[in-house]
Amino acid sequence: MNEAEIRKQLSFIPKLEGDLSRKKITGFDNVIVGGMGGSGLAARILFFLDPTFPAWLHDDYGLPTKHEGNTLYIAISYSGNTAETLSFAKEALAKKHTLAVITSGGMLLNWTLQNKLPHVLIPSGFAPRDAVLYMLRALLCVIGREYLFLDPQEDLIDFQKAVEHGKEIGEKFEKKIPLIYSSRSNYTLSYIWKIMLNETGKIPAFANYFPELAHNEAQGIIPETAGLMTKNLKVLLLSDQEDSLELSRVMTVFQTLASSQGVEVLSLNLPQGRTNKLLYVLSIASVTAKAIAELHGVDANSIPFIEQLKKSL
Repeated sequence: MNEAEIRKQLSFIPKLEGDLSRKKITGFDNVIVGGMGGSGLAARILFFLDPTFPAWLHDDYGLPTKHEGNTLYIAISYSGNTAETLSFAKEALAKKHTLAVITSGGMLLNWTLQNKLPHVLIPSGFAPRDAVLYMLRALLCVIGREYLFLDPQEDLIDFQKAVEHGKEIGEKFEKKIPLIYSSRSNYTLSYIWKIMLNETGKIPAFANYFPELAHNEAQGIIPETAGLMTKNLKVLLLSDQEDSLELSRVMTVFQTLASSQGVEVLSLNLPQGRTNKLLYVLSIASVTAKAIAELHGVDANSIPFIEQLKKSL
């Protein structure tokens, strides 16, 4: 996502259509979001922006096995044709749960209109991973939490520098398997990197977080014990001065020890503020993934195997 695309999505003003009033929405005890892949990413970002908000992501068919209190169900499918999300929405309606929908079209929109459900229609024509800010703004509109995603502090984000840095990282990760590591509070940002590298870059990439990975995965990437399996691994460490002192120390010590034992570790400093962190990562991860796709000679936009998999089901 370049600066123009980000600015355009930031200017999007979602409109909730239907009979689910804001007053009624604020009466819910919790929210369950049904969404897959890039569409489900909007819910993950909600958790990142406000870890205290009582919301859960259901990235599966049907509904969660249990829920508590007065729950609002929100189905998000950018294309409107996601089988799992259609299953989620139809079961929620069949069980007479309160349901809202976010989509750009497809079968989900047609079904929503037929059932006169409250919904937000978002612009079409993008890959879901590249339309995440549209879906995020729509989600915040539905739950009445627009204030969680304020305009970024422009002095803290240099989009041009992010583009240049993204290309540099892409070159460093050519023919590598990225391991994106962060603190737990920034895990959504690591996951954004993973999605971009998987779908746009067409490479295997994995995300994990400290301190948990220091108790298991850290051992599995050391060349001395894992051998040749580690030769293509490379760590991207998301460093954040707003992390706790304990976490910062763990990550610093990990980088020092892992590097001394032959693990390639590249550190990326995040800006201050959650909105700034999010937009910075969306920008730089997208550029990196596109650079890798170009270096490997593949189309950055298409996802042929995923489409084949969907059609074969």
